[in-house]
Order: sequence, then structure tokens, then C-alpha cells
Amino acid sequence: MNDIDRIRSKLSDKHIELCAPVDISVIRKFEEEYQISLPRELVDFYTQISNGCEMIDGFQLYPFEKWKFDPERLRKPFGFKEYWIWESESEPSHDPKDIENGIIELIDIGDGQTWNIVTNGENCGDMWFFTDVGIQPACPPVNFLKWFEFWLDGGTDYFYAFEYNQ
Repeated sequence: MNDIDRIRSKLSDKHIELCAPVDISVIRKFEEEYQISLPRELVDFYTQISNGCEMIDGFQLYPFEKWKFDPERLRKPFGFKEYWIWESESEPSHDPKDIENGIIELIDIGDGQTWNIVTNGENCGDMWFFTDVGIQPACPPVNFLKWFEFWLDGGTDYFYAFEYNQ
């Protein structure tokens, strides 16, 4: 069973209400307008499974029409390779606006915490966690479908390998 079929089956088993998928022509128009290529796994989910959904824990995977991003920064590469906690720095080691480069916010879980997908740069396709004090990739790095399936399987620790990589 491929990733798409396995995720569809799990969504059905959990009785998660899905929206009609986005037509691929809409995705291609978005890519053309912003001059980017969206990560394949994200496109596959939105065109073959659902245009967003309510998640088990009460959060929402945004429908395509509600994705949050900075249009001026979407084409710029996301330049981070590892976490950055700016709260612990007296002088920022990076330009804080750079965290908006090449990302789309997909889920807002409140308290300044969001899940974002990298759409441009070396980590294209990886899921990153943003807070009001810093950013961090899922660890180990995972693409959208792997991240989503981990959530479907009841996973909550998207950083389990982080402590071992320090």
C-alpha cells in the first residue's frame, strides 16, 4: 500500500471528515504565480486526499485557500538547517525576518506555535515547528506525508531524535 492509500485508510478508520481535494490546476496556478514548486508530498495530500481537515486534537490543517505565507518571501530560500532559539540570545545571530523565507504555515496550534512546511531551499519539503521564541525542524527531518501519518498514528513527539543529536 502506498503512502496516499495508507493515509486515506487511517483517516477513514478515525472518521476524520475530509474536504474535496484541490484540483491540480489550482496548485499549478499557485506555483506559477509565486514561481515556486511546492513539495510533492504536500501537493499529493491536497490533490489526492483532502483540502485540509480538522485534526483529532482540535486543530485545523488549513485548507489551501487559507495557507499563511509572506508572498514577497515565498521564493526566497529558507536558510535554516538547525534550530534557532532567539530568546536565549542577547544579540540575534540571524535576521528575524529570515524565518519567513520559503515557508507556508499549515497549522496554528495557539500560543504562538505553528507547523510550517519549507517550500524553498535546502530543506524543501521538511516540516518545521515555530514558536514565539524559536524554530526547530521535526527531528529527524520528515516530509509532510510522514509528519501527517505520524500524527494519525497518535505520535506527539516530533523531536524524539533531537536530544540524541545534541
